[in-house]
Amino acid sequence: MLIEPYQDAFLPALRNLYLKSRKASFIWLDTAGYELSDFDSDVEGEQIWVAIIGEDIAGFISIWEPENFIHHLYVSPEHIRKGVGCHLMQLAKARYSTLSLKCMSHNEPALQFYQSQGFTRQSKAEDSLGEYYLLTL
Repeated sequence: MLIEPYQDAFLPALRNLYLKSRKASFIWLDTAGYELSDFDSDVEGEQIWVAIIGEDIAGFISIWEPENFIHHLYVSPEHIRKGVGCHLMQLAKARYSTLSLKCMSHNEPALQFYQSQGFTRQSKAEDSLGEYYLLTL
């Protein structure tokens, strides 16, 4: 597995991965309005690293660097439980002394993953998508 900084050549695959992963993960939300172009606006201004297995884009992490905030960590459904999320998280931990993120309270698999990586729940809040936890490392 390689972890590389974002390159424009990755854009089509990342758009597909982002759309497919959100639809698979957020089963409690109405995802009918999600579009491929959501990726572009949702990661604007963020530092992005991409996990590559063979010739496949297997996942990505995007970080809003002014706050060391993990805005997105997605793994392609075909590569779940293959260490992709762990490798991306290891990179983030190595580059940033502190990290924080929001995780939807309904997303139990993600909450379990983040807690296994050492994140702790700091607070609970709600936004237009529903209830979430703020986690920090």
